[in-house]
Amino acid sequence: MPLTKEGEEKPARTPAAIGWAEEEESSGRSAARRAGRVAIWLVIGLAAFTGVRTWIFPAKPPAPVEKADPQAEAKKNDVPEAEAQEVAARFARAYMTWNAQDPDTRAKELGADLAKGTDPKLGWNGAGVQLVAQTIPGTVTQVGGKRARVRVDVRVSTVTNNGKGQQTATSWRGLEVPVAQGEGRVVVTGQPAIVGMPTAAGYTAPAAPEADLQLSGQTRDTVRDFLKAWAAGSADQAAAPGADIQPLGAGLALDSLDSWAVDAGGGDKRVGTASVRWQLGGAQLQQTYQITLIKVSASSASRWQVAAVTAKTA
Repeated sequence: MPLTKEGEEKPARTPAAIGWAEEEESSGRSAARRAGRVAIWLVIGLAAFTGVRTWIFPAKPPAPVEKADPQAEAKKNDVPEAEAQEVAARFARAYMTWNAQDPDTRAKELGADLAKGTDPKLGWNGAGVQLVAQTIPGTVTQVGGKRARVRVDVRVSTVTNNGKGQQTATSWRGLEVPVAQGEGRVVVTGQPAIVGMPTAAGYTAPAAPEADLQLSGQTRDTVRDFLKAWAAGSADQAAAPGADIQPLGAGLALDSLDSWAVDAGGGDKRVGTASVRWQLGGAQLQQTYQITLIKVSASSASRWQVAAVTAKTA
């Protein structure tokens, strides 16, 4: 201990007071801190576990959702179109054919395509004579529930006035035949109905192309010689090399080439229109063709030859 001037012992200096001092933590705060640490470690552990699991077992993408196609669903209730037309055409031939002297044949043929239990007379009173020359199946109208109506055009010949005054009248009839998908096949479900035939419709043809008068004159004999050879069955000798033109068949002869005009244009392939008059079956029949010409060269010479013949599209 230091001494004073008088030799007295100087008292020790007390340290200065410090600005903060440690306080003892309460039990509640300590428990809260420990709980927070535990929660943080739980989150970290869960994140680590989930990440590792994802690496090992990657999540599968969700299965694609298939959208229902209303049209496809509706078609499931449709009658097979090709089979419906086949059945309806066969049935229409039997249905529009009758003979009072032989009613059983009609009933037997109709019964092959009718649903079981249906009366094969189908409204016929058992009189008259009618024959069918041709049937042409057309539109199939689906009505749902595996049912449909089939349009059939029928060429019929009706016999009237038996004896010396017998006459035959031929005409087309429209028929709608009701069908359905039965047990394993299409069947006719009841009486057909005679309906109207379509009437003529208007049509305006496009303007004809300009003609190459010079080339038309130069190739007219070529076209006429080809047509003669074509009718005679030797078109391959008059056509261009490689042309595939089928023979016309016997009984046909060229009467005249009434007109021939090559469309204006250029190049070694040209198209023209021919008005042709044939002799056939004791008559003359005029027809219009579209004829394709190509220029064939050999050595230093070239000439036009027929490469194709088709119907003219207006």
